[in-house]
Amino acid sequence: MSAAALAGRPEVPADAGSLALARLLAGPSGIEDIARALGWSPARVKDGTAHLQQVTGARDRTELVADYAWAGHLTARHLGAHDLEAVHRLPADKRLLLRLSAGGGDDRTVGAEIGASAATVRQRRDVLLGALGVATVHQAVGLGCLAGVVRRADMPRRFGPAAAPVADHLRLPVALALRQLGSSGRALVMVPRREQSRLAAAAAARTGGLRRVLVLTEPGEYWQHDLEVLAAADRDTGQVLAVLGRAEAARLPLPPGVEAATNPSAVRAAAGTTLPAVLVTTPQGLPALTRLHREGRWPLLDLAVVFDAHLPGIGDPTARPEECPPADGVLRLTSAPRFTTADRTGRGGCRRAVTGALTAAVPLRRAAELELMRHYRLAATAIGRSAQHAAPAQLVADLVRAHGLRRILVHSGPRDARSLAVALARIGLDAEVLPARDRGPVLARFADDRAPRVLVTDRPLPPGLGADALVHTSTGAPTERTTAVVEAALTPARPGEGPLRLVSADRADENWAALAELTGALAALDPQLAKDLADARDRHAGHAGLELALPLPAGTAEQRARAVCAWADTTWDEEMKAAATRAPAAVRPRRDAVSPSGRPLSTFTLSRPAARTAALRHSTGGAA
Repeated sequence: MSAAALAGRPEVPADAGSLALARLLAGPSGIEDIARALGWSPARVKDGTAHLQQVTGARDRTELVADYAWAGHLTARHLGAHDLEAVHRLPADKRLLLRLSAGGGDDRTVGAEIGASAATVRQRRDVLLGALGVATVHQAVGLGCLAGVVRRADMPRRFGPAAAPVADHLRLPVALALRQLGSSGRALVMVPRREQSRLAAAAAARTGGLRRVLVLTEPGEYWQHDLEVLAAADRDTGQVLAVLGRAEAARLPLPPGVEAATNPSAVRAAAGTTLPAVLVTTPQGLPALTRLHREGRWPLLDLAVVFDAHLPGIGDPTARPEECPPADGVLRLTSAPRFTTADRTGRGGCRRAVTGALTAAVPLRRAAELELMRHYRLAATAIGRSAQHAAPAQLVADLVRAHGLRRILVHSGPRDARSLAVALARIGLDAEVLPARDRGPVLARFADDRAPRVLVTDRPLPPGLGADALVHTSTGAPTERTTAVVEAALTPARPGEGPLRLVSADRADENWAALAELTGALAALDPQLAKDLADARDRHAGHAGLELALPLPAGTAEQRARAVCAWADTTWDEEMKAAATRAPAAVRPRRDAVSPSGRPLSTFTLSRPAARTAALRHSTGGAA
């Protein structure tokens, strides 16, 4: 089978005679002029054109020109223009008119789409042709095909919905998600963050119908990657439009071929209501789409896809019709469906009442086997009571010497990052703080491993830095933020990278908060780790997967570290709430009832009114 057939495009005859005829048909010339140019009779030109249409499946001259443009046999000069600059300069409303003209609809049909009369459509089309410097619709459509504005999906009467190829590791999750969407209208899939855009593109291409797809995401570290993947998948099958808030539109980058819209009118002018489109929006851009729906100017979406569905404020709007346009199905994608002990806010994670049960998963260990993520080695350290930032800095220096590390990431709190970088520099390490903007030079220096380098950050990390180790100090941040940092560090820069050392840095006189935070974040990404930790707790034993990056103080310190690690696993809050309802049994703490933050069970239970009342009744013999 030919490359054209594999790409879903019709075959085009490419012999000398066919190419000569097709290139003349792409211009403004009529049959008589084409016959004279080729030295043929008009009847032969008509027969040759009919033969080309029969072979390609084109129904008219416009579709035939589009086929040869997509096949790469036409240039702008064949279509009567010098270049494609005029097409790239077209505003959104004229691009929409060009795409609708390619669909072959009459003036009344196009007018119903753009809210104009048939006479106004003819007038606007004349203006469009003048802007492009051509005389006919088929020339304009051909230029649009060359510029990537007109796609196969803009000719729905001729081309059916095309399905992009799916990577092997995503075939089963996509199939299970589509089946679940068909039966219940919602699905939840666990997949690494970098793979979420690929899974979304594959699922969207298989929804059928109009294929109007909404993608809701945060404008974070994966923004550019997501748009590039979605735009590449939809290069021939539909438009990708970024719907943003005004402030976001001024600062967020957009790949070639992706436009931005910041208000309902701009969205409708760019995407219309009948053409296939993937609308990538942020929480700030979502109100524009909701307003279109409320005003009755927006059809029902075929699919809504939510990236990072575990983040507060991302997964919830799709469950409330007043905040999000309705869709036939909602596909939620997450790398961490369940947060655990270290989550003090209780806001992160996927609520089963909203998302339903987990439909499919590509968990961390499976992703590591596929080289989509890196394996890890979890380690604990205890640092001394030196000056505030000198001790963590010395710890990093000891790690470099003990393990031969070259590139180390240090995740710290916002108040400590710069001071920690200064302390590292004082002991001879090349350390920098990751800035909020203009990161390129800093990341380029970090990638140079000719000497040990340390990158200190208090903010989200870009994925794929290729670090040897991530050192986590206690930040007090919500677990979903620590999880994002850990996942970015575990994302490989290239295939075949070795395991990443994940090291918690706690002070010997504290309650191992960094270990609890790091383990809780990692257990959200790796359900098997959560199970291993739960088993270790049930056996009243330490977690065997916890290494010691550096020797800990002798005696109870190591045992305490392992106990904290075993506790930082699954459902601390839920366990404590359940214990609070069991009256006098919870008054006296068990010996093993210590939370990751060091609080005994009784401290938690006695803070609740029901437990206090039960304790009082128990102490007074029931007279409370």
